[in-house]
Amino acid sequence: MPNVRTQCREAYTPRTISKAVLKALVEALVDFKPGLPTTSRKIKARAISAGKSTELEGPECWKVTDPHSLAELENVRVELLLASTDHRKCELHVEFRSGQILLSVSDIETSWGKSVFEDTRVLLSELGISSKGFNARLRKAYGLLDIFQNVLLALAMAVFAVWLTGRRTIYLYASLALFVAGVMPALTRSYHFFSPPRKTPIFQETVAKARNFPWAEATAVLAFFTGLLQLATALVAIVW
Repeated sequence: MPNVRTQCREAYTPRTISKAVLKALVEALVDFKPGLPTTSRKIKARAISAGKSTELEGPECWKVTDPHSLAELENVRVELLLASTDHRKCELHVEFRSGQILLSVSDIETSWGKSVFEDTRVLLSELGISSKGFNARLRKAYGLLDIFQNVLLALAMAVFAVWLTGRRTIYLYASLALFVAGVMPALTRSYHFFSPPRKTPIFQETVAKARNFPWAEATAVLAFFTGLLQLATALVAIVW
């Protein structure tokens, strides 16, 4: 009878983190979920950069990045194998790439997979690896503005036309705010086209806390909600 394998996966926005965080992750996984009835535990890490690949096993496998230039790292993978028997095991993978951070858990007949996955999500959040806070919500909202960019620009022009006829300042403010929210994604893409951003490193020795704040996204989202607020105020004034 074939083994039954279940998998859980979740991808996160790429973030530059410090080597100290990688060390903290490995140390946390060494003693991860001590209550599980495991017969063996194995943790290892692998780092890949241009023309070089290294692999270490054990509690100090976080040093796998030492032979590499941090600016050239392409992939770092931390793996934890929790085995009940030779044929029953749970594999945990945390992978750092330049394009995303990936968490995956593969379970073969142990029924540990869901619990391991959820506890690892909490761990990654506590370490600041998988940001699910304000910055992540800003980027998600900005993604919606990018999708509806043309709609926002058309709405801005319509509100501006209302201002031309009615001459109510509130419509002008709403039009300008919606226009900024709609045009910001285009400006960002144009800037990146003419001045491609440098590759964001996966790891650094230390990382400033404000490094990952999405200023462009915050500007567009703030402008969008300002425009909606101005329109709502104008509608309330008309009704009442």
